[in-house]
Amino acid sequence: MSLSEARKKKGIAAQKLAERVGITTAELIQIEQGKRRPRLCMAQIWANVLNLTFEEFSRHYYEIADPAQIADYEEE
Repeated sequence: MSLSEARKKKGIAAQKLAERVGITTAELIQIEQGKRRPRLCMAQIWANVLNLTFEEFSRHYYEIADPAQIADYEEE
């Protein structure tokens, strides 16, 4: 599941999440699409808003941004 899917599953609009995280909606969408990396402090706030652990947030992010990261992790 991507970050976008996780957000939508929680019923949170991109604009509202962006406001809570402290970024623009455009930045949020770029991160959800894997085109931009989130800052660590932002990622933790984002995870908290979605009621995810940091590890869950990271998995959702890398599923889109760099799927090889997930494959490498699962092989260990």
